[in-house]
Amino acid sequence: MGLPLFSAHDDPGPSFIDYAERNGIVRTGASSEVHVHATTVIALRYATGVVMVGDRQATGNYIASRDVRKIEPADRFTGLAISGSAARGIELLRLTQLSFEHYEKMTDRSLSLEGKANYLSPIIQRNNLSTPLLVLPLLAGWDRNAEQGRVFEYDGAGGCYERSDFATIGSGSPFAEGTLRLGFRAEMSLEEALELGALALYEAGDNDPSTGGPDFVRRIFPMMVVIDAEGFRELELDDVEQRFLAISERRTQSGGVAGGALR
Repeated sequence: MGLPLFSAHDDPGPSFIDYAERNGIVRTGASSEVHVHATTVIALRYATGVVMVGDRQATGNYIASRDVRKIEPADRFTGLAISGSAARGIELLRLTQLSFEHYEKMTDRSLSLEGKANYLSPIIQRNNLSTPLLVLPLLAGWDRNAEQGRVFEYDGAGGCYERSDFATIGSGSPFAEGTLRLGFRAEMSLEEALELGALALYEAGDNDPSTGGPDFVRRIFPMMVVIDAEGFRELELDDVEQRFLAISERRTQSGGVAGGALR
């Protein structure tokens, strides 16, 4: 099959969204699909990068899935996460990955991290303003120009806002954010950021019925991702399990009773 040809007035240029819609590749308008929600995801900065932590549960009127992947690499140095409609969110993840790649192939230039964050806004608008199945993403990554980790969050209309500390999305956000506000410090080490991110997600899962915490029976644990100068990498299952097991053992010793410090 040959490449489609466009007139000068209809050429979509480097916009993959325009190209895909004109060729019927992506859907527009309302959808009748089952409204299954995905929650909760956290991104926080540390001294030399960013950490992202996301639960694995998708919830409708019941637990629809226990092992949804809500964080994916948009490219080697960028992580993209979703909350809201699970099905549309997964589609948005894939569409964003293709959009970044398409732009760079069409222009022969790499998007900066800030450029990727801004490029995502119209993709969110296209989904959220044309369907009741809302998706709120979270973008974080390593800025190779500034040589630092950066975190970007969005509102329902696609407004993009950079956070200098951390961001959370999903129904468990109030509980996760409370933990992050108490524990976050500028210039944290990687280990400190991983510990705080795991604790914040544990709190969300412990208090929000739509957020899945660590499942020791099935060995299904939240995703934990590090993005730094070496790129996007996901922590191994055994590593994540030990981190959440340590939190669970501390809670067991206290009988689940709240203490006076972060645990």
